Amino acid sequence: MPVLEDTGDDINENSIVAMLHCGDFRELFMGTPGESSEARLLASGIDLHADVLKVGHHGSQYASTPPFIAAVHPLAAVISVGRHNTFGHPGPATLTTLERFGATVYRTDRCGAVMINKPGAP
Repeated sequence: MPVLEDTGDDINENSIVAMLHCGDFRELFMGTPGESSEARLLASGIDLHADVLKVGHHGSQYASTPPFIAAVHPLAAVISVGRHNTFGHPGPATLTTLERFGATVYRTDRCGAVMINKPGAP
């Protein structure tokens, strides 16, 4: 996709997004994009459904919109966020959205390192 410009946060909006496929397991890795990138991904028609979502932008209030989370519909969500961060991440609305769509939330500020094992894998 072309680079987004004039978003107010071009560096974050143009961060990497990747989908991992392993058999029938899918994990969506969001860098630090926000609402503009999420809207563009939704408009693209790409299948965003994933078993696990690495939540974008450290769970900030500027990402993980309800339409995006509805499209991904993760069973689990991992938020990479520092303990005592000065940005207030993750945002309460982001946590509410993830929980509303049934995702179990794992946060690195509370859980430490998070490792994902595919069900049935050693």
